[in-house]
Amino acid sequence: MNSPHASRLLSEDEMQRSLDAMLADWNGRDDVFVFGYGSLIWNPCMQHSGRLVGTVRGYHRRFCLWSNVYRGTPENPGLVLGLDLGGAVRGILFRLDASIARSELELLWRREMFGGSYVARWLKAHTEEGVVNAIGFVINHQSAAYAGKLSDREVVEKLATSSGRYGSGADYLAQTAAALRAAGIEDRHLDQLCDLLAARHFEPDCGPIPCG
Repeated sequence: MNSPHASRLLSEDEMQRSLDAMLADWNGRDDVFVFGYGSLIWNPCMQHSGRLVGTVRGYHRRFCLWSNVYRGTPENPGLVLGLDLGGAVRGILFRLDASIARSELELLWRREMFGGSYVARWLKAHTEEGVVNAIGFVINHQSAAYAGKLSDREVVEKLATSSGRYGSGADYLAQTAAALRAAGIEDRHLDQLCDLLAARHFEPDCGPIPCG
């Protein structure tokens, strides 16, 4: 029996067409930037040549995506972060050298786009070096995995009580919050979620995880 939160998996051909469309206006010579706002910050699994802190306007970081495998199960789905509409968000921009950008993005597409939960967009990120166009993964509101706007207590309850192939949602929150702090990025909302989690006397495991 399929989980009500499960998305239709995209075929290899569909993912290739999606990437082709994304890179249609890329000249093949310029380096490509990828905007990380969640697990990509501490688990990029990309061969990159540099990092920049950047701010994207029009989106915010939110626990709004059900996870049936990596941070939960079909019987007890967990939650992971997505970019949802409204506000602004600070994250990390990863530079991919033009010579390897396509191959690195093919691997990234298999990681992020296979479930149809995200829509890839070119986002304008404001950095100390100016405005950078970067690929970002925005939540797909049409996906069955879209969780909508949950209250903080609903989010923390899920993070504390769900676990999947790569660990618990609580681990995911703690790793993301720690990575943001290490990069000098303040996210008061994630810090509040960490405080609510700590109030439950829950100790997350922030150990390394594999790419995926």
